Amino acid sequence: MTVRRFLISTAVIILVVGAVYLMGYWPERAKRIALEGEVATLRGQLDEAGARVRMGRLLGDLLVVIEATSALNYGQAQGLSSKFFDGARLEADRTPVASFKTTLEGILKNRDGVTAALTRGDAAALETLRSSERQLREALSYPVSPPS
Repeated sequence: MTVRRFLISTAVIILVVGAVYLMGYWPERAKRIALEGEVATLRGQLDEAGARVRMGRLLGDLLVVIEATSALNYGQAQGLSSKFFDGARLEADRTPVASFKTTLEGILKNRDGVTAALTRGDAAALETLRSSERQLREALSYPVSPPS
């Protein structure tokens, strides 16, 4: 009978230890799963915020190109536009925001025309650059002035 009592006692102890373990494990597991979901959400928001910052930087670069073109500094504007379009290509390839990607791809279609116009010293490039500025502002939900 002592062997039987020993086996029952051992089984009860194992069940109690198992129950205590599960009572501590499951709540912690649930917390971990909830926190992992929150981390994933925050990473997505961080990626989008980073994309917005990079788009804002591109808008600033474009404004500098527009300023140089307005001042008839076509050589300087040509170099600045190359930097802008290279940055736009890089961002279009990396952005996680679909609307930013679409906007940048639309702007990139104007690259050859702008480069040719700046090479010729043609002020017509200014209108294309201003159109690109409006597109970037719209993508970023910034105030947009109507085309002149």
